[in-house]
Amino acid sequence: MKILLIFFTFYLISDKLNVYKVSGYSGGGLMIKCEHPQYKTKTKYICKESDGCSERKNPGVQDEWMENGDVSLYDDTRAGVLMVFFRELKAADAGTYRCGVKVSDYTESFTQLQLSVKHDSSCKGSKRVMVNIAETASFSCEYSQNDINNPKIIFKEGKDSVETIYSRWKKKERFSISDDKQKNLFSVRITAVTPDDGGVYLCGVWINRYSYSYSVINTVHLHIMDFSMIIIISVCVILLLIGGFTLTVWKLRHKRRGDVHTHSPVQSTAQLPTILSDGLLYAAVSFQKHEESLSDATVRFSKNEIHSDYAAVSHRMRLN
Repeated sequence: MKILLIFFTFYLISDKLNVYKVSGYSGGGLMIKCEHPQYKTKTKYICKESDGCSERKNPGVQDEWMENGDVSLYDDTRAGVLMVFFRELKAADAGTYRCGVKVSDYTESFTQLQLSVKHDSSCKGSKRVMVNIAETASFSCEYSQNDINNPKIIFKEGKDSVETIYSRWKKKERFSISDDKQKNLFSVRITAVTPDDGGVYLCGVWINRYSYSYSVINTVHLHIMDFSMIIIISVCVILLLIGGFTLTVWKLRHKRRGDVHTHSPVQSTAQLPTILSDGLLYAAVSFQKHEESLSDATVRFSKNEIHSDYAAVSHRMRLN
């Protein structure tokens, strides 16, 4: 009996299928769906087998999106699937993964996935789109030539969820897509946008396999502009422009006035009496008789009137 217990302790039953290939693009996202319909309520996990599965990532809770390191996980007990979302693939993410479920203490069921991370110009990482309320938003999502015939899908990332917006099985109102297979891209249109339409969208192609499926993701950040906010911003900008223009004109005028005062000639004006009666009324000059002079000369300045503007000189001859 003791030997039998030891045997069961080291014996682990694993329902292991073949290794399946999954590919994504550096800088892009990847959504993996691992199906375990016969074990709907069992604890599901994903680990990197090439690292010895030293770290098993699981949501910790069921029927809710939870972040665990660099991935987000969702254990769907209604469908019996584990959703794994790599937000931004890196070269270090490449390797072999085990996507499984713990059936019992001694039994596991898992699928091996070989993830390869490629570099492709069609995967341009995330993009940003801005649109006003009530207008139509549009953005495009690129895909590889190998995925031209695969169904297109759109997710919206919430705070604690990833919602399917558009797929072959679900189509949300006001959302539509048009696929241009010649350019390897599909365009997304959202009519009459509301503030609730803003957020992060994940668009890509959906690839179905036997016991799993995955989607190569492009990330789009949609920003909704409130019209009232646009008016406020516009008014503030206009006021700033007017203020700047007024200040510039005032400085120019002040500078010109300074230049005029600097270059104008200096004028000196004698201060004249403001009251005419304060002025000089008359003046008299007398020349004394000299021995050699023939006459006395008297020069007299007189004004008959206070306001006269002439002067008379009188010269009288006197013989010795």
